[in-house]
Amino acid sequence: MDSQPQSFISRQFSNRNAASAFWKLMHKVAVVAGATHVMFLGLFYGLGAHSLAWVNLGSVFLFGTSYLCLKHRLNLLAVSLIVAEILAHAVLAVRAIGWDSGFHYYLLVMVPIVVISQMKIRAFKQVLISTVLALYVGMDYTLRDLVPYDHVSTQTLAALRYFNIAVTFLLLTYLSNIYLKLVTKAEKDLRVLATTDPLTHLLNRRSLMEVAEYELVQRRRNHAPLAFVLADIDHFKGINDEYGHAAGDTVLTAVSQLLRQALREQDSVARWGGEEFLILMPNATLEMASTVAERLRQQIAAIEVPFEGQQIKVSMTFGVSCHHDDESIEAPVNRADTALYKGKLSGRNQVVAEVA
Repeated sequence: MDSQPQSFISRQFSNRNAASAFWKLMHKVAVVAGATHVMFLGLFYGLGAHSLAWVNLGSVFLFGTSYLCLKHRLNLLAVSLIVAEILAHAVLAVRAIGWDSGFHYYLLVMVPIVVISQMKIRAFKQVLISTVLALYVGMDYTLRDLVPYDHVSTQTLAALRYFNIAVTFLLLTYLSNIYLKLVTKAEKDLRVLATTDPLTHLLNRRSLMEVAEYELVQRRRNHAPLAFVLADIDHFKGINDEYGHAAGDTVLTAVSQLLRQALREQDSVARWGGEEFLILMPNATLEMASTVAERLRQQIAAIEVPFEGQQIKVSMTFGVSCHHDDESIEAPVNRADTALYKGKLSGRNQVVAEVA
């Protein structure tokens, strides 16, 4: 796969993961906000602000509905309900109890959520944030000095204000932490996509070349041997023709698992292309690598890959080479390929080492 399609796929994958992280966050918003309003329901009822208690009961219903909408992928409806509830609840709570209660602080929670949202039209973010700002300023201008509908003591108002400040900070901290975890996981998934083959979960060609360049630096520093083993599944086209491409994928997966489990921890193996695999063996001489390749050949020849009630016999041919001083990575890979080709010509299912 060339770099342009790989880059395109990575971008698409990154966008999907960012969107997924955002909508998972919105699930958390609906749950946490619903739970918070259940708490406020009891609080307002205890304070004698029965009208606000009923408002909070409606808020719990709206957040429950938005959660169900998110579960059924009715994302736009869910977000509309959440935004409408937060805006309306802030206005009603401040009007009912007073500006000093601090319920307008919850409008601030909307800002980071809007900023990280995956809106396709960016102007909507600016409009929504401007709306929140205008509402906040408008509430400050019109509601700050109005006499509230429900009278509560000055001490209670102060307690509510500090409580709302604390809850606002806790909500912002909680939601930021949740989103950070989701984004971190998305980035990890993206790194896996960029460095591994999606079918076999082995390193891809580009990743192994990066590992090889690192090992080459180590070799020049420590003068340790560095071996390459290029392996190819015999008659792979015949397997696809006889059993189908799904069977070919099953064989590739089985062979990949065996290679990964049979090699040393310091060795690296990649799907080099099609049915070819390249193994990088630091601190291994040509003789040591040939011995390992022979053991792998025997293990693979001994397995039968189950597929739809049938057993598929598999064998592989191996070409082995070692890195020589002052040459590029491509040189030993090409010699391993030449040795592999000789093995194919002379009957397959064997290990051929380069001529030292």
